[in-house]
Amino acid sequence: MRILMLTWEYPPRIVGGIARVVHDLSHKLVKDGHEVTVVTYKDGDCPEYEDDKGVKIYRVNNYMISPNNFIDWIMQLNFNMVAKATEIINKEGKFDCIHAHDWLVAYSAKTLKNSYEMPIVSTIHATEAGRNSGIHDETQRYINDTEWLLTYESTEVIVNSNYMKCELQRLFGLPFEKINVVPNGINLNNFSGIEKDYDFRRQYAMDNEKIILYVGRLVYEKGIQNLISAMPKILQGYNDTKLVIAGKGGMIDELRARGK
Repeated sequence: MRILMLTWEYPPRIVGGIARVVHDLSHKLVKDGHEVTVVTYKDGDCPEYEDDKGVKIYRVNNYMISPNNFIDWIMQLNFNMVAKATEIINKEGKFDCIHAHDWLVAYSAKTLKNSYEMPIVSTIHATEAGRNSGIHDETQRYINDTEWLLTYESTEVIVNSNYMKCELQRLFGLPFEKINVVPNGINLNNFSGIEKDYDFRRQYAMDNEKIILYVGRLVYEKGIQNLISAMPKILQGYNDTKLVIAGKGGMIDELRARGK
């Protein structure tokens, strides 16, 4: 199968979790015998094209004009992604499917779908409503509506948890059978042969104490506030437990204020 991946981030450009998911998924698909082409944003000195262990990566510049806002920047990026994908299709032929990652590439995916009759599979990594605990202004509403549009145009929709499946059904009224739960994978081989560093561990807890480790961005949608709120109940049953938080983000000041 020939697959066209559309994503606004791909290593070494890493904004959030999408880049890592697309990277690992693309390489696994190639390993399984599929042909994967990624079209993404060119950041800094990254090459415009590279073959990354079988994954073909095309990076596009954005227009050399200043957009009015982030939404305009994204729209300009979509225009350029359509142009690059069209160039590839004219040279190599149609893809069997488009895999679009989040609302940021919705319009390029829809345009290519309609122009070349290629089905869309979309992965919704997060929702605007989930990021902000609801929709509160017109920009958020625009993003929310674009998320709906992408899921509507998609033949199949992928999420990484049953919670997200229920959220998409609630927000967008998607048929339950259209949403597929595929949890993000972890390659355990990356951690083989690593021995526990007790001296490092003792900076945070004694040898007999348990550690709950959170690693990730400190933003609302990751749910770190729920973990913190649960700690008193955890300590009632396991009073020898320490919570260690590693990450950065907008909630850092709030966590410091709580003395975490």
